[in-house]
Amino acid sequence: MAPAPVGGAGRGGRARRRPSPVLLLWRTVAALPEPLVRAVAASAVDVTWVLALSPVGRRAGSLAGVRQLARNLDHARPGLGPWRARVLLRAALRVHARAWVDAFVVDGWPQERRRRAVRLVDDAELRAALAEGGAVVALSHSASWDVMGAYAALELAPVTSVAERLADDDVFEAFLRARAAVGVEALPLTGGAPPLPQLVRRVRAGSLVPLLVDRDLGGAAVEVAFLGGRARVASGAAALADLAGAPLFALEAWYERDRSVVGGWVVRGRPHRVERVVTGGRAERVAATTQACADVLAAAVARHPEDWHVLQPVLLADRDAGAPGGGARTGAGA
Repeated sequence: MAPAPVGGAGRGGRARRRPSPVLLLWRTVAALPEPLVRAVAASAVDVTWVLALSPVGRRAGSLAGVRQLARNLDHARPGLGPWRARVLLRAALRVHARAWVDAFVVDGWPQERRRRAVRLVDDAELRAALAEGGAVVALSHSASWDVMGAYAALELAPVTSVAERLADDDVFEAFLRARAAVGVEALPLTGGAPPLPQLVRRVRAGSLVPLLVDRDLGGAAVEVAFLGGRARVASGAAALADLAGAPLFALEAWYERDRSVVGGWVVRGRPHRVERVVTGGRAERVAATTQACADVLAAAVARHPEDWHVLQPVLLADRDAGAPGGGARTGAGA
C-alpha cells in the first residue's frame, strides 16, 4: 500500500507542499513489480559498495554511513582481514536494502505471505508468556523488524511499539499508517505524550511490545559493555519490563535464504529469555537488566553480523572520535 498523496491542491485551490523524495520513492516502489525493485536495490548496493571502497568514496560525505557500518561490523567480527571484511560489508548493505524494501512493501502483502515470511525457533517460552499476558522483547537492528512485527500481530499477540520521530512529518505519518495496516500500533517516541505509560497499559493488557535496544535513541539510555567496547544503548525495554512486571526476551534475528517463499528470503527469530534484575533501586535494576539484554544481543550480532545494519556510531569510542553516521528511520523504537 503506497502512502497517501501529499502534494497537489488544498482547500480553496491553495498548493500544498510537494511530497518528500522518500514518499516519492515509496510510491514508486509500491507501483513497480517487487522482483524488479529488489533487483534494482541489490544492484544499487553493489555500486555503493564499490564506491565506498574507492579512494574517492573513502572521503565522500554521502558515504559516511557506509563507512560507519564497516566500523560497526569490525567490532562485531574483529580480525577478519581486509577482503573478508569487505565481503561482510557488502552482505550487510544488501540486508539493509532488503529491510528497506520490506518496510515499503510489507503492508501490501496478503496475510498468508506475512505468516510464511517469519520462522521462529525455540519460541515455546515466549508463546507461553503471551498466553498468560503480555511480554517485552528487546531488539537489535537486525534483519527486518517490520516483517517480524507484521508476523507477530497475526500469530502471537497484539503488537505495540514506538517509532523515532523523523524530521519529515509526512514520512513519519506514512510509516505509522503502514504499520497500522499490518496490525502494529506505533507510538511516537517524542513530540507527544510520553509513550511509557501507554506501553505499560498495553503490555499489562496482553500485548507484545518490541523495542530496539542496541543504540542510543536520544531518550533514556545507559552505558553497557557491548561488542568488546562501551556503548550507550536504549534502556526502554528493561524499564518497561521492570515497571510492568512483564516477562522480558531478547530476539536474535537473521535472514535466511528460502526459494520456496515469495521473495526468496525469510526472517528467522530466536527469542532468548532475559531474567529481570529485581534487587536494588529502580535505576540499578534497569541498568543491570539492560546489560543482560545487551549481552544476549551482542552474542546474536556476533553470530549473524551480516544481518546487523546500523549506520550510526554505536560504541562510545566511535562517537568520541566524531564518526558520522547515517540517517535514522522509524522502527520498533528505532
